[in-house]
Amino acid sequence: MQNLRPMKINSLLKLALLGICISFQSCAQNKNDNKKEMKEIQYQKEGMKFNLEYEHSDCSYEILVNDMPVMIHFGLGERSGLTVDINQYILKPGKQNITIRMFPSKNDENTFSLSLTANSFVKITLDKVSLSSNPMDGWDAIAKGEKYQWDVLDYQTPKIEKPVAYAEYKTSFEVDPKDITWKITGWADSQNLKNDPNIRKEVDAFYEDFKKTLESGNQSKYVSMLQNSIYEEAASTPWDKNALPQITKNMTDYANEKRSFIYPCKNAELKFFGEGKVVTLVCTDMLTFGYSPLISKSAKSMMPKAHTFYLHKPKGSDKLEIIR
Repeated sequence: MQNLRPMKINSLLKLALLGICISFQSCAQNKNDNKKEMKEIQYQKEGMKFNLEYEHSDCSYEILVNDMPVMIHFGLGERSGLTVDINQYILKPGKQNITIRMFPSKNDENTFSLSLTANSFVKITLDKVSLSSNPMDGWDAIAKGEKYQWDVLDYQTPKIEKPVAYAEYKTSFEVDPKDITWKITGWADSQNLKNDPNIRKEVDAFYEDFKKTLESGNQSKYVSMLQNSIYEEAASTPWDKNALPQITKNMTDYANEKRSFIYPCKNAELKFFGEGKVVTLVCTDMLTFGYSPLISKSAKSMMPKAHTFYLHKPKGSDKLEIIR
């Protein structure tokens, strides 16, 4: 289980699937539903890309931006110098909140330590980079001595002074209105799900449907289920739309590839984010603790993949949809 990587669909794969969806002109939910057209993306010719780099020692952890998870780790081993793009978690300018939740580290596949230690920490570094659809613009800026990258935030959790089983820390950063060239809604207007009496039943049904879709290799339905998340990630990051056909050519097979599910999760619980507007399922079994209950592998790759996604109900809707 050390190699299990809980992650959402890779950014390039998402854009590739977006290309598939656009080529279809519509994404059918199923044979009986009306066709649902993908919104046209207003590609940015230039803009800022916010990158969060993270590392940790002797702990498990969650890193949240505006109460949405951007990185979760409950596995074995350490991670240093890895980076995640957080544009899609910035819905408006101004103050952006970051929360770091720390838990004891995992000793082996089935046990956790009892507490955090004096060596436990999470460190994050945030910067912003000016991007353009012209890859030569960055080199031109360097040649002219112009600045194209700025430090935004450096933060490391304080030293743990005594053994505790949990610690939470908060920090923040500011985003200038001129640095947001994208318009995405995300979960801002979504319904609060915490008091929905049927939410567990609906989430379980969605996960089962997602699992069957992957097992059957239903390409059009798979893309349809992901389309809002695909759209907002693509819309929030400067991108060369001419690259889509090339990426699509390399990635199309993924959506058709049938997968078998492993490490069946006997116990899972709801976890809410986005101020209660977003929900996901996480496994509480020790082997896969903190990860999605949907873990699969394909014949082409023996590397397990945890299918992590976050659900919401848009304003005026009674159906769950993937938002991230």
